[in-house]
Amino acid sequence: MNINKNYKDSLFTRLFSNKKEIISLYNAIKNTNYSIDDTDINIITLEDVLFMDRNNDLCFTINDKLVVLIEHQSSINQNMPLRFLLYIAREYEKILDNKNIYKTKLVSIPKPEFIVLYNGEAKYPKFNKLYLSDAFCNKDNLSLELVVDVININYDEHNHIIEKSITLNDYSYFIYLVRKYIKDYKNSIPKNMLLEHCIKIAIKECIEKNVLKNFLKQNGSEVINMLYTEFNLEDAKLIWKQEAFEEGIKEGIKEGIKEGIKEGMLLKQIEMLKRFNFDEVKIIEEIKKDYNLTEEEIRKYL
Repeated sequence: MNINKNYKDSLFTRLFSNKKEIISLYNAIKNTNYSIDDTDINIITLEDVLFMDRNNDLCFTINDKLVVLIEHQSSINQNMPLRFLLYIAREYEKILDNKNIYKTKLVSIPKPEFIVLYNGEAKYPKFNKLYLSDAFCNKDNLSLELVVDVININYDEHNHIIEKSITLNDYSYFIYLVRKYIKDYKNSIPKNMLLEHCIKIAIKECIEKNVLKNFLKQNGSEVINMLYTEFNLEDAKLIWKQEAFEEGIKEGIKEGIKEGIKEGMLLKQIEMLKRFNFDEVKIIEEIKKDYNLTEEEIRKYL
């Protein structure tokens, strides 16, 4: 099959893009019992978000709450609370009439909740919390806090939360199978064929076991495209992070250690994305997320 290396959707958001699945997911995470008949759900499109790594994130209102939820497959970023803070301020600006904040009457806003579902390969606790205050230079008499709940949804962690949502449990198992087959076949299948092969046999096994059966039967080729993009982007990021620092040091000898490391990492990231066959549009999109550069400045390095 022809692989679309810049597929814009993700398997996670596709699975949880409807009211029924969002309510089931939220009930599992928060141990609530919202029902589809009497719960107001509004899915908010995330655009130009500072912390986005891929389009695998959800933002929605559920009754009087505003929930920002991320499915995260790479290492947990300790700056996530700060990024959530910057994002939520933008989101409130969008949903409020700015003129209202100048009135004397109190403006009601939905209560924010921040959730990260960790699905990476590195070891991580089943449950954790990240605090904005950990970033403060001085923690005396705190007047601002933001808390992020981090939940490990890896299938082999046997976290009871994922078992409360059939779709989340099935999704976790499917990702587990893909990774398992990558390890099993990495020495017997050519590298350029490995990922697609493993996704296909994971799909076949899940259908046979009635795991995401209907979804995978109806959307098999799209699932291959989505995971191909996601997994290759993860591999590219892992490689450039491992190699970039050393090359940055070499550049730093010429033009100053700090700036040399930064530019070396930028060049290595672009090199890795090109190696994994991402086009210029996708490369620019990814670089913008990690560096304070304009499109024009990025193009100088392409």
